[in-house]
Amino acid sequence: MRIMWRDLSKTLRELLEMPGDAGSYRPDLHYMRGPGPKWHAKYDGLVSKTAPTAADPSSVLGDPAARRA
Repeated sequence: MRIMWRDLSKTLRELLEMPGDAGSYRPDLHYMRGPGPKWHAKYDGLVSKTAPTAADPSSVLGDPAARRA
């Protein structure tokens, strides 16, 4: 009976220590660094024409002097 339990516990230990360690989460493998070349090929012209630039706030807010008049 003791041999059977020892074999069972050995098998369970080997199963839990399987190579590859599939249970651990590695965020570096899932990190996205931004849109890829296919996205840029499809949307680059559209985005650059419609999105206002952050460097030019007057394009978003308009001219404050013109609003007062």
